[in-house]
Amino acid sequence: MQTNPTTSSNLCTQPPLSFEEKLRIRLESFQLAQTPKTASLNDESSRDWIAKNMALIGIPSKMLDVCVEILEYMGNMKVVWIHLQECTGCSESLLRTETPSFDVLMLEIFKLHYHDLTLAASGYGAQKILEDLDKEKFVLCIEGSVSMGDQEEYITLGGKSGYQEISHLIKKAEAVFAVGTCSSYGGIQTAYPNPTNGFGIQEVFKREIIHIPGCPPSDKNIIGSLTYFFLLNESPTLDALGRPLWAYSKSVHDLCERRNFFLSGDFVQGFDDPNMAKGYCLYKVGCKGPYTFNNCPKVKFNAKTSWPVQAGHGCIGCSEPNFWDNFGLIEKPLGNANFTTFNPRCVPEQNIAPIKLESKPNKEALHKHPNLEKFAKNGICVVDWNDEFKLYLLNAESTTQTESIDSANQVAPAVLELGLTPFEANPKCLLNALESKSKQTKRLFENYTRECQKAYATLLQLKDVSLQSTRIDILLGSMYALLEGIKDEADVCDIAKLAPHLIAQAETFAYPYVSPLGFKYKQNDQNLSIDMTKALNNILAYKIGGLDTFGVCFSILSDLGLALGEYLIKANKDGAIVLCGTIFENRVFLKGVLKGLGGKNLQGRIYVC
Repeated sequence: MQTNPTTSSNLCTQPPLSFEEKLRIRLESFQLAQTPKTASLNDESSRDWIAKNMALIGIPSKMLDVCVEILEYMGNMKVVWIHLQECTGCSESLLRTETPSFDVLMLEIFKLHYHDLTLAASGYGAQKILEDLDKEKFVLCIEGSVSMGDQEEYITLGGKSGYQEISHLIKKAEAVFAVGTCSSYGGIQTAYPNPTNGFGIQEVFKREIIHIPGCPPSDKNIIGSLTYFFLLNESPTLDALGRPLWAYSKSVHDLCERRNFFLSGDFVQGFDDPNMAKGYCLYKVGCKGPYTFNNCPKVKFNAKTSWPVQAGHGCIGCSEPNFWDNFGLIEKPLGNANFTTFNPRCVPEQNIAPIKLESKPNKEALHKHPNLEKFAKNGICVVDWNDEFKLYLLNAESTTQTESIDSANQVAPAVLELGLTPFEANPKCLLNALESKSKQTKRLFENYTRECQKAYATLLQLKDVSLQSTRIDILLGSMYALLEGIKDEADVCDIAKLAPHLIAQAETFAYPYVSPLGFKYKQNDQNLSIDMTKALNNILAYKIGGLDTFGVCFSILSDLGLALGEYLIKANKDGAIVLCGTIFENRVFLKGVLKGLGGKNLQGRIYVC
């Protein structure tokens, strides 16, 4: 397989090619080599199908003629589909493709060379097809997990173990597609206690594998991924779990047709609730849509007839690693009371280890600090958040002078100092603003006052006086007050005393899954501001919907950190980032910051003090 241009080493000197450029170069290569066409796809039905797939994977419609011609040249590329430990649901999904039909798609366009369900040959004849593949160009699709060790022969193909057969094929394939969650991450066979000693393909074989998870995945995601490779001869841009971003970049929650009801706090209370038919959100009965990345609401299943949430059951998170272990209580929200086990296999970890600084950098001499001077030309950013928030930025532009930064005569570079715009921290004022903002937020307010009566009753004791602050403990205390209320004797000035409760509950949340809230840091002149509008709505919606306080507190800390990290990496892309303050000693907040920073090329650049 060719190297994906988005990760190629020549990116330092050349901008990445556009889809149009790549496709034209690919077509010209066929024409110059005088490659014979092995298919005819200029009929209306074929062009319509190709156009729809181009739209899915993000190729401009103006390139239709070029794409049609490339696929006509690609008819000699075979598809070999191997079954290991699985239920055949992924193949069943593909069999139900409607435009074009399965027989046209896989027998005339993609040339399905081997597939147990459709193969005419059997026995020795079927095995010989695999043995003779040395003479063919093929892509390999694997459905199912592979068993290893003493259980290796739990799956056998023609006298060979599944591992042996895959070892032979995977070395010769032009590209490898792990179709379904079982082949991508192990699936249900590897759920605790994993009696078959099963593994996802990527865990065993160290080559690039394109994951198309789902139980089963939509036929559109399978066909779209194959189409992408056939057209461009490279893998699509993948996420940290090896999934094509064109299909798996957004969560089911983001795309769901019931999402507006989530934001208004309207939830189905049970599967016999008549509000089910009105489109109320299914989060309260266990929908895992916020934690699941897939385009199911967009492409649906069975000729785009429906998908599980439309049919009345919440998403079970089947395109995520270890969904059976981690989301096993499929009809209850996440929460410590519902926790059984967490399986970390295949879940990407943040491996950046911040470096401890013995002393806090002086803002006037950032470029001379012994640990930071090497970063002066790339930029240095210091966040100081104990009581008041301060951000100091020595950016690369401020150091581009004629003399060296190390010169004894060098004037200290200018340091941009940013404060934080005070935010409203009186929870009663936050709720009052919510009630009067829009019809949706007014409905959310009404549902909050009904579902969280005890907390709301205590907040009514607070004065209707604005509490403007930039302190992190006051912000966290205010959020906790919305979830659990305040003590009878508490005053608005005592809100900060609740912050330790939020931190303690966040640190004891049993799951590592963040419920997305939407905090944002925005720069205005000499200040940053925290946009909490979206986050506040989501905090209340999750609480009403059944996510326990542990989970909401975990999400608040993590999402605040994530948003800060996203801002910092934009403000200082290549330099050092120094994090000062007790809040950065909290592992949940710090992990959120590191996730927001992106995790790439950060080793040795992140400091805490």
